[in-house]
Amino acid sequence: MIRDPGFSGYQFGVLRALEEAILQLTGADIIELPAPDSVLLKKAGHGMRFDFLRGKIPKKKLIVKADVLWCILMGPETFSLDLFTGWEKVKHRIVYLFDTYPSHYGMLRNLFSKNYFTIHVTAFNESKAKLEHLTNQKWEVVQHAGSAAFKMVPLAERVIGFSSYGRRMDGFHEALLDFCRQNNIYYDYTNHDGKHPVADPEELYRQYIWHVNHSVFNVSWPVELANPKLAGGLHPVTCRWFEASCAGTVLIGKKPANEKFDEYLFHNRVIEIEPNENKAEIFKKLDSAWSHKETHFQTAQKLQAEYSGEMIWENRVKKILSFI
Repeated sequence: MIRDPGFSGYQFGVLRALEEAILQLTGADIIELPAPDSVLLKKAGHGMRFDFLRGKIPKKKLIVKADVLWCILMGPETFSLDLFTGWEKVKHRIVYLFDTYPSHYGMLRNLFSKNYFTIHVTAFNESKAKLEHLTNQKWEVVQHAGSAAFKMVPLAERVIGFSSYGRRMDGFHEALLDFCRQNNIYYDYTNHDGKHPVADPEELYRQYIWHVNHSVFNVSWPVELANPKLAGGLHPVTCRWFEASCAGTVLIGKKPANEKFDEYLFHNRVIEIEPNENKAEIFKKLDSAWSHKETHFQTAQKLQAEYSGEMIWENRVKKILSFI
């Protein structure tokens, strides 16, 4: 498994979780990529103005003695194996991309039209046809998942009433803050910009897992609602939905308008709230959700007990292996 030790930031915790699942299931060896030493790369990263200069950088040898090679990417901009040669001789070469948004399509065409990999996997079911058209390669779809470290914690031990991490709808956030203050409920939410982490991705992700495991409700919004420019017309079912489900945490917010959502995560899994409603209406729905938290939790608990094995990364690794 190719591992880039240079990845830093909160978002890479989930990438490390998938890598760990691969290691646990396959016993793979880790090959850490050496840090790039070319000054050109500061201006020639994928998607940068001078990315065409990457071809001028002398390639380093990377000989891999294996039958299967794994390369896990958050997005195509983090791909760096194009700076190395020799690894392409491995028989089965797998790439998995967490994100394949329309803004990535140019990079995806340029990088993966080449025969770098024998198995291409995207987490976005809506991207499959476009990727195959752009790259003239077959693409598989394997949806996101959650770490096996997300566990069912009893309701009495869930000290966080509501939690919200990442994408936020400001009006709803302010209403939820007021609701929790008035009712003496603890609301835990992202309170940093994510650009200057002082811990490695694995440690940040362990803390995030603890917080979701100990939340009664987890607020989640779809990318197309919270960041329509990024979504670009897609409706991805991102990791947060699986993570809260693996923890048996009750989801509240609005689910993505993706036809696969109910197949992936069951009908009526999300307590739906319109984030732009007036404060009185939001309060009414929050009060109803909180008043019936035991019932909602029992439903989430039942689904977690029955389906958690289908929502973890180990399940996805087995599916990817089946493509070989």
